[in-house]
Amino acid sequence: MTDTITREEFDRRVHFGDAGTASQLDDVDIARWRQQYPDWKAKYWSYIPVSDEGTMLRLEPINVAARTKARR
Repeated sequence: MTDTITREEFDRRVHFGDAGTASQLDDVDIARWRQQYPDWKAKYWSYIPVSDEGTMLRLEPINVAARTKARR
């Protein structure tokens, strides 16, 4: 199952270079991820911690939740 994060979290990760758009990836990787993660919307990726210590990262597909409208 593909992780889904908020738009704010995605923006923060992009700022630090830990996430981006699928257009930055190789077509072979995108095709493989589409097969492995059928719920992936094929738009975004992020580095995800592999260990509890957060010292190792793995490139993974992610989905980004739609922005919520602010209530007045």
